[in-house]
Amino acid sequence: MAHVGEKLGQTIKTIRKRNNLSQQDLAELAEISYKYLGEIERGQVNLSVEILIKISSALHVEPAEILTMESADSADLSRAKFLLSELSEQDVKRAIDLLEALKKHSS
Repeated sequence: MAHVGEKLGQTIKTIRKRNNLSQQDLAELAEISYKYLGEIERGQVNLSVEILIKISSALHVEPAEILTMESADSADLSRAKFLLSELSEQDVKRAIDLLEALKKHSS
């Protein structure tokens, strides 16, 4: 069984790649060293809650997604929830309308 740090690092790496970010890109967005990010992704260091929050914010996901190591489908839903949480109530309603229209026309 993989060490918890390795699982967290692998989850961060998976989400980073899904977002088409290099280690350097993510490190800059999270305001940490790319070398430190590499160590995190390899499970070589324990990251603090503060760093976890910086990384999750840079990846536009909730910290819980990284901690719970959700599946890729759940990760996409978590990212959508994160993005919706940053919108006004009116914009959330517009986004829901767009999703409903997309669903209707994609069937």
